[in-house]
Amino acid sequence: MIKSGYNPIRRNRNIGTAKQGHGRRNTLTIPLVCNAERIWWENIGPHTVVKRSVGVHKITFLVEHTREDCVHACTVDDICNILLLVPAYDLESLDTVVLRQSTRKQAIVNPAWGRLAYSAEFGKPGHKASHAGPAVFLEATNPTRVWKWNRKLCPEDSLELDRLRNDGHRVEDTGKHFVFHSSLESVRATQLYRTLLHEVGHWVDWLEKVVRPAGDDFVLREALSDRYFARPDQERELFSHQYADVLRKRLTAEGRIPFQRMSDSVSMIRSNP
Repeated sequence: MIKSGYNPIRRNRNIGTAKQGHGRRNTLTIPLVCNAERIWWENIGPHTVVKRSVGVHKITFLVEHTREDCVHACTVDDICNILLLVPAYDLESLDTVVLRQSTRKQAIVNPAWGRLAYSAEFGKPGHKASHAGPAVFLEATNPTRVWKWNRKLCPEDSLELDRLRNDGHRVEDTGKHFVFHSSLESVRATQLYRTLLHEVGHWVDWLEKVVRPAGDDFVLREALSDRYFARPDQERELFSHQYADVLRKRLTAEGRIPFQRMSDSVSMIRSNP
């Protein structure tokens, strides 16, 4: 009798592995608010609204209250001082800055120093929007947190590693990982002198390729918008890096930056435990 080779007693090698689906249902994700159309980072918790004049522009700051372990490294006065040094033409219609406090899960799943919203609606989760328009976000951080990267870096990440070193972050090479040791000063340098200018660079790219060529032609604007977002991410990131690098080098040469942190009471408000 010829045996089939099938042994029902032998354990399937795929049991308990990702190939069979293990862990598929407990992947860490950012939860959605029921019946909410806004993206998660448009949901704003307890916050303070501050209105400032920056040259010819009126800027609205939405400053979320932070957790006990986090801080807004850049104050409202810091940001106003930098935006005053940006050409007014580049800030056209960009009238909102959000100092945001991510949840712990959001910081794990989608970490960022900051981001740009080309168009957004802000409000409390589950409520109607209280503010709308394009905005720059800067995230509250824990400046004493130790974080790491795998040593296998792509060319873009290698460049970012050099930038972080230049910002003052201490980088330890353990052989398997790059371990970052930050401080309030290094985080502020990253967000104020790089991230903020980088996001403004994205906005300038948008103005030059979509808003100004389209004018009041809504159909053309939609077509140019589709073309804009069809570009490779690397191309858009390169434009913003170059914009920020050129402006930062000029301001440094003129002695405008760096400058001492400007304290204000708004940026220090904590959330209720």
